[in-house]
Amino acid sequence: MLFLAHREELLRQARDRFRHVLRDESFGDLLGGGEEPSSFEHLFATIQSFRSRGLLESQGAEHWDYVVLDEAHHVPADSYREIVSSLRPRILLGLTATPERMDGESILPWFDHRIADEMRLWHAIERQYLVPFDYYGVHDGIDLSGLSWSRGAYAVSELEQHYLGNTRRANLIVKEFCEFYGDWHLARGLGFCVSIAHAEFMAESFRQAGIPALAITSESPAEERAQATSLLRNREVNVLFTVDLYNEGVDIPEADCVLFLRPTESSTVFLQQLGRGLRLDTGKTSCLVLDFIGNQRREFRFDQRFLALFGGTRQQVIREIESGITRLPGNCYFRLDKESRKVILENLKAQLQANRARMVAELRALASQLRRRPTLIEYLAETRYDLSDVYKQSIGGWYALLNEAQFLTEPPTEPDIKLIKQFRHLLHIDSIQRLRLYLDLLSGTKVEAETLTAFEKRMVQMLTFRLLQGEAKQQRDEWEAGLTRLRQHGGAKAEFKELCDALLDSVKLHSDENPTLGDHPLFLHRQYTRDEILVGLGLAKLVGAFNTQTGRFWIEALNTEVFFVTLDKSEKTFSPSTRYEDFALSPTRFHWQSQSTTSENSPTGQRYVHQQENGARFLLFVRPKREDAFLFLGPLHYVSHSGSRPMSIYWDLDYPMPAWFFEICASLRAA
Repeated sequence: MLFLAHREELLRQARDRFRHVLRDESFGDLLGGGEEPSSFEHLFATIQSFRSRGLLESQGAEHWDYVVLDEAHHVPADSYREIVSSLRPRILLGLTATPERMDGESILPWFDHRIADEMRLWHAIERQYLVPFDYYGVHDGIDLSGLSWSRGAYAVSELEQHYLGNTRRANLIVKEFCEFYGDWHLARGLGFCVSIAHAEFMAESFRQAGIPALAITSESPAEERAQATSLLRNREVNVLFTVDLYNEGVDIPEADCVLFLRPTESSTVFLQQLGRGLRLDTGKTSCLVLDFIGNQRREFRFDQRFLALFGGTRQQVIREIESGITRLPGNCYFRLDKESRKVILENLKAQLQANRARMVAELRALASQLRRRPTLIEYLAETRYDLSDVYKQSIGGWYALLNEAQFLTEPPTEPDIKLIKQFRHLLHIDSIQRLRLYLDLLSGTKVEAETLTAFEKRMVQMLTFRLLQGEAKQQRDEWEAGLTRLRQHGGAKAEFKELCDALLDSVKLHSDENPTLGDHPLFLHRQYTRDEILVGLGLAKLVGAFNTQTGRFWIEALNTEVFFVTLDKSEKTFSPSTRYEDFALSPTRFHWQSQSTTSENSPTGQRYVHQQENGARFLLFVRPKREDAFLFLGPLHYVSHSGSRPMSIYWDLDYPMPAWFFEICASLRAA
């Protein structure tokens, strides 16, 4: 075995872990830091020592069966590239907490495009491998928007001009640290600064405030660096200020506070520095994170930082920051002060203003990294755009971008383009069975449409009503008209396949889909539009004739009533007469208010109250906002009611609503 890293500290930590797990305190030899190995069988070596000793030549490329490369995001660097490309192990394992490099170059080609295992920050916290964090964004009053910008960063010298000697900002940092931490005598903090001079200035500012602090940088003597971590552990020093010294690999599990004192847009650096405070330690329950935020240039990428925290897409991050509802893991907490929220939202929205030229440039850049045309899934993962960005009318869809970037041998035809424009009406589809059926029918792996079951035909009919919106009714009466149209136009067909793959990739809940309603293809906790719901219930003829404002619909033939609920009833979209009190009290209980004309003694009211006797079925479809699709929450059972004209009814759900959706319900009710 060969274990490679770029710093001696990482090797010693790794060797200690191996010895602990193997219960063998003599396992492994170290090469680096003045140590000489007695054997090359289980070698822990720095990249520099491995190269300088010429071990590749003396031992041979196949000597080590198993090679572990720590901090594997460094592999595209020349020093790593030369070694990794020459070694011939049976297993090459790369380890990194930050696979996304700052320069955007992918490390996957070095590992056969295979991710052996992946655990993102939020998963590690949920599984209690890391402690949760309390994040506070604090506006520091500094305007950096006029600073020069080069190669994706500010000039360090210009940042220093704003930070060095700025006692007002330093005093603010001291004040916020003391207030948020509480008893600072117990703190073990790390502050990340823009330069060595800035680190020394901040350490002096804290000492003047009576808080023991040190600046530890690459210029600090080795003995002082080694002693600093011990001083922090023993709380003889409460804060260590540094530049990038503690970014990677160094374990100070006792650290329970991280101060971001410089603009850090790179998700790689942000996660590395945040990770210094998230290590588990006895008695440690959380890590305080103080992020001091100034006004930034438009080019600064706040989205990279918050995507690293939240996951998801840029639009989702914006929605969470706007609403104040952040789906963070475990017991994590997130708060921005008023000015920070304003600065960040303005920046995020500017980044999100997808325009054709920018999206095409990003597509070409990604293709250059991959050395091939990317898939739609790869493009979305790299850029963090939503499908709704790609299918905005001003963009025109995935193949429109590919065509402009000159990746298509034949441009889409006019019929292709007309059909592709309708794809924006399909972006809500998250039923695995539906998407796989469409792919099978268009890929030739499924029998011809004529032999489909009635259940499958209705799923195809749902597609027809979505694709042929705006066309004459007779064009939509044929249940497979949409499928036929796709088959006739090769460009639209090819793009639709990629879209289905991308939709499958984005499905929130991968669970078995069993029809909740027998022969009707409406799956629990999947999204549908009104026309799809009617088609799924066998009422396609009512599409178009159905009042889109109606919140309920009684189907005599099925002894079934359908409730269509929109949670956000703002004045912009609802009149006072239709602003009913509909909300979730728990994942299994829902409060619904009838129409204002429904009394408890009316036939409709009696149908609700005596559901058990009359066998009526009530189905709940809920959407957060008017522009959203409805989520099918399943059958309802009457519990109790109060009032009349309107009736306020409590219903129990047969199935608990998904946790992510209940959070949305709760947040909209609170708002």
